[in-house]
Amino acid sequence: MLKQNLRIYKCPQQFIQFKLGLRKASSLKQSIIFSLNNNEDINDIERFLKKNSYRYNLNKQHGLLLVEPLHV
Repeated sequence: MLKQNLRIYKCPQQFIQFKLGLRKASSLKQSIIFSLNNNEDINDIERFLKKNSYRYNLNKQHGLLLVEPLHV
């Protein structure tokens, strides 16, 4: 399982780094956990995941987002 800290980035760089991390996890067929700021707006990230049919679990209280790899 991969991990990526997005807490150090502000939007739009946070979304760019999210997509790069997701691309890496997808190429390795691994799950990835993103660390997010609790107060950061992550609607774009959630919208992207839903649109592309990713399975994910978001814990807003702890600022953690687990994304499962896509099964092709």
